[in-house]
Amino acid sequence: MTRRTAGRSATSTYLMYDHPGGPMGHLRLVDGLRAVAAGLVLVSHVAFWTGAANIDLVGGLVARGDAGVAVFFAISAFLLLRPAIARGLDGVAGEPGSLSRYAVRRAARILPAYWLALAGVLAAAVWVVGSGSGGAGKVAAHVLVLQGYTGEYYQSFTQTWSLTTEVTFYVLVPLLGAVLTRGLWRRGSRGVGTLVGLTLAVGGVGLVAQAVATAWTRAGSDGGAGVLATSVLGHLAWFGAGTVVALLAEGHRRGVGPLATRPGVLAVWRSRPTLVLLAVVTYVLASSPIAGPRDLAAPTVGQAVVKEALYALFAFLLLAACVQEPRPGTPAAQVARWGVTRWLGNISYGVFLWHLVVLQVLFEVTGATLFATGFWWVLYAAVGFSVALASLSWLLVERPILTLARDRTARDRAARA
Repeated sequence: MTRRTAGRSATSTYLMYDHPGGPMGHLRLVDGLRAVAAGLVLVSHVAFWTGAANIDLVGGLVARGDAGVAVFFAISAFLLLRPAIARGLDGVAGEPGSLSRYAVRRAARILPAYWLALAGVLAAAVWVVGSGSGGAGKVAAHVLVLQGYTGEYYQSFTQTWSLTTEVTFYVLVPLLGAVLTRGLWRRGSRGVGTLVGLTLAVGGVGLVAQAVATAWTRAGSDGGAGVLATSVLGHLAWFGAGTVVALLAEGHRRGVGPLATRPGVLAVWRSRPTLVLLAVVTYVLASSPIAGPRDLAAPTVGQAVVKEALYALFAFLLLAACVQEPRPGTPAAQVARWGVTRWLGNISYGVFLWHLVVLQVLFEVTGATLFATGFWWVLYAAVGFSVALASLSWLLVERPILTLARDRTARDRAARA
């Protein structure tokens, strides 16, 4: 890599590492946060399928588990943009060939497990439910992860709208990284605060997009509003939450940025219990009527914007609590050391992919009534089967392919050196 003085313009290309934590090392608590996000999404779908989402206050708490998607988006933005931010602050240019390495590793992380789960979804649709595959076009759209743009989903794969959004974000990451690196090179330490402000403004654009999508839906949109609402544009606030955490964390490590000049904010940032408590309060607020209905009814424009903003704040607070190295002897340090924490993080993607098809098969086999079934037995069964399938996916598919991709790209990198 090449080092230059921060603040100078540059002409080289800036690209990302995709190793979790980037060149700064692995963050074990973020593994645990992935598991929390996957668990929240699973609980929200169990609540919807069983009808528990409609039960007074408790129903609101379980229904808003879809906030886990916001956490996933924030984690992605943090991990993938953090190295570019660090390079900008340190004046280090990217390496030749890092774009192809990034693409290979991202594809290896997302696609094999996804295609395996898609095969399970198709098998269930044909042999268990009897609804069929829906035709070659629908299958092709899912194979290419384009269902978020077509708006056509399998009942047991509706959660994968977020993968279309995620993959779109992956495509944008090199460009976003270049902008962040160049901005920090040119402005030096002053650039952290400026980019935090700009990121917040961009998140505001995402809130406007949600308002437009909701108004469009209420006016009778036949699908375009849904595509906008679930797109990267519609969820800029959620990706922005992770970007702000990366800017604040890397600036703080170097003694620059807003945390270096605002002692009160720094005190909150350093207090993990305070951040978690604020996240819980935010989640409870999001579970109230101010964030809109719990079912598929269209919210008002105000409710949609409030929900989007509260989910972004929730993701920001939880991520901020997990990116700081825990002090030895604290409960957080113990959680970070547990092997189960990393294991749950590793299988979280598989849980996210498999839990809906597990629910579908479970309801078909047991004859359970949709929207009128006991919550707890379905939750226990869904967790058990989803964890089992996700563990097999990790051990037999994801880990071997990830290891192969990393070894292959590492050899290519060494050959260029």
